[in-house]
Amino acid sequence: MKRLWGVAFLLLWAVFCRPKGAECSVVVAGPPEWLADAIRGSIIAVMNEMPSYELKDQERLLAMVSERIFEGYRVNALRIAGKDDVFIELIPVKADSWEAGITFPKLYPPCDEWFRLDSSGMKEEILSLLQGVPVEALRWADEVFLKEVRNIVSSRLPGWEPHVMVSKKDECYAVELSFTASQDLVLAIDAHVFSRSLPSFWQYDMREKLLESLSPFIGIPVGWAAKHERDVERVVNERLKDTRLSGTARIEVDSQFVSSKIAKANVNVESKRYTLNVWGAAYAGTEDKSTELGLHFGRKAQPLHSWDIELYGEAVMLLDDGDSEERLGFRWSPYKNFWLGAERELEEDKTWYRLWIEGGLKAFYAWWRHSDEHENNAALGYRFTEHLSLELYIDERDDDEVSIRAVGNF
Repeated sequence: MKRLWGVAFLLLWAVFCRPKGAECSVVVAGPPEWLADAIRGSIIAVMNEMPSYELKDQERLLAMVSERIFEGYRVNALRIAGKDDVFIELIPVKADSWEAGITFPKLYPPCDEWFRLDSSGMKEEILSLLQGVPVEALRWADEVFLKEVRNIVSSRLPGWEPHVMVSKKDECYAVELSFTASQDLVLAIDAHVFSRSLPSFWQYDMREKLLESLSPFIGIPVGWAAKHERDVERVVNERLKDTRLSGTARIEVDSQFVSSKIAKANVNVESKRYTLNVWGAAYAGTEDKSTELGLHFGRKAQPLHSWDIELYGEAVMLLDDGDSEERLGFRWSPYKNFWLGAERELEEDKTWYRLWIEGGLKAFYAWWRHSDEHENNAALGYRFTEHLSLELYIDERDDDEVSIRAVGNF
């Protein structure tokens, strides 16, 4: 009996603290593979510590201990051919039937629907793990079972921690899964709306709509949010298009969502029908001008796919002396943010040929004009925020040809 309890102690210790590097070969038949792995590791540890008894005594002791430790199973066959060659077959004492259920966390739409879709088929996978497993086995293999459940959950619901509850239900046993969001969570979202064709006061309204659209995603796990980044972008695009302005101006929305504790949402909103910009500028490094106000209004069209054209008018007023400059122009976009065009300065009856390279938020941009009188006017700028840019400004018509210009969009 002392030998029996000694082996039992070794087996109990092996269940929770399996030593690595064991060389014994153990074949476990009967239980499902995930449970057989747990049993195999424990028996390997015991066999490595087993004293050199007769093989029949080893088989008798291992069978008795196995039935005590691996509750719910009995030994149907056992063969020890040597310390490194063991075969054991375990069968359930009683076959139990199982059912599974999922308790969904409280989430706002559309996250609740995403969770249901991600967990689809999970109950069937869990039931396949438990097929033929007696309920008593979960008393000593609960951690192994939970590990298997976590493996199932991790690929479907990254960032969600599963919890398992087993209960008796009528003539069967029920496994109920519940979930809590694990760290890290999306704590806030840094959201920006940027447009080269719409004025800032319209962008403010869209930013409010953007923040409203993103509010359901605050508090969800970062890993799960990363899995659904494209879904978040699709939701933002659809909701920002659902405005009165979108139909009139033919709004196109391109959003980018990056999951983290402080998630980032950058949305580019462009009208395919109109351009309206109002700006103010302040100059430094020149005595020719100090401040100005500008207005750009254009009507767009798309005669061919991806070929945008625009007819526009611009008016620029220098606040120093009240002088103004009005011009009419035409431009064409052969590729993405590149524009080529020509404009007519009305007061001086002068033609300018113009190139634009439009950048996005926190990016460089440039434009250049060349007149039929061989004058150059250009700028290289960097857009720090949706509303503020800083430019290296060149105008060969001024005495101080190079200056610095700060531009604010209204």
